[in-house]
Amino acid sequence: MGYFYGPVPSRRLGISLGVDLLPLKTCSFDCLYCQLGRGVRKTVKRRSYIDLESFKKELRTNLEKNQRIDYITISGSGEPTLHKGLDKIIKTIKKISKNKYPVCVITNSSLLYRKAVRQELKEADLIIPSLDAATASVFRKVNRPYKSITFEKTLKGLLALRKEYKGKIWLEIMLIGGINDSLSQAEKFKIIIEKIKPDKVQLNTPIRPAGMKISLPSPKRLEKIRDILSASSEVITSFSSRKKPVGDSKDLEKKILRYLKVRPATLGDLSDSLGLNSNVIIKSLNSLLEKKCIKKQPHKDKMYFVRDD
Repeated sequence: MGYFYGPVPSRRLGISLGVDLLPLKTCSFDCLYCQLGRGVRKTVKRRSYIDLESFKKELRTNLEKNQRIDYITISGSGEPTLHKGLDKIIKTIKKISKNKYPVCVITNSSLLYRKAVRQELKEADLIIPSLDAATASVFRKVNRPYKSITFEKTLKGLLALRKEYKGKIWLEIMLIGGINDSLSQAEKFKIIIEKIKPDKVQLNTPIRPAGMKISLPSPKRLEKIRDILSASSEVITSFSSRKKPVGDSKDLEKKILRYLKVRPATLGDLSDSLGLNSNVIIKSLNSLLEKKCIKKQPHKDKMYFVRDD
């Protein structure tokens, strides 16, 4: 398997070189809003999934090709803390990149209650953990966790992480209309946030197609929630960056499939990520559509391309 994708345009991190360590849909949650759809391999068992020498080789190749990177981000097609030995991965990235790029880990927070996981994450420059609920009942409804994962454990892990971790923590809250976006839920979030003390709170919405039909909070509701939470909270908007990756069209179909393994994408997303003119990408998209490797999926007035696995 390939361990890297992108660089992708990130609404939070600018130009991000993605790291994907896990088999598709290997996760401790089965979130309502997951852009990978249903059929998650739900687990809490940690193991090492990669061949480190292959990982190093692929990293060197990516860094030689892509000089315009804001972050190297460990996220991908599952929960990254399910990979055992994240500290070794992060140290390898920093050594090979000569500490040129900060390393970010995006996690669903489910395994942070384990001290070993928190110890491994200390090597990261930035951690973006998520907390999509302020009560146990909403937690089960939104995140649909593995049976042994509870809201109390998840909250305990976040509190312990903030106490032990000296780097930056940006807490992400994914808001779904009619489920976790009430003002009463926001008041409960506020109490929790005051305990966690993240450097930043990011209010996000599931803009990409998900496995289930869900609603988005209105912009007005998002602003009200932001006002309730804290001065450090922000609503995540569209991608913007002064940097643009510059790519080539070699093995373009493979690159597109690799990107779509991790997230659905519009033509604009692919153009921004691959650094190629839309007309070049359209030819490969049409080819992949004819082969039935991908399919079109309209969502929120946009046309997305998704893998047809």
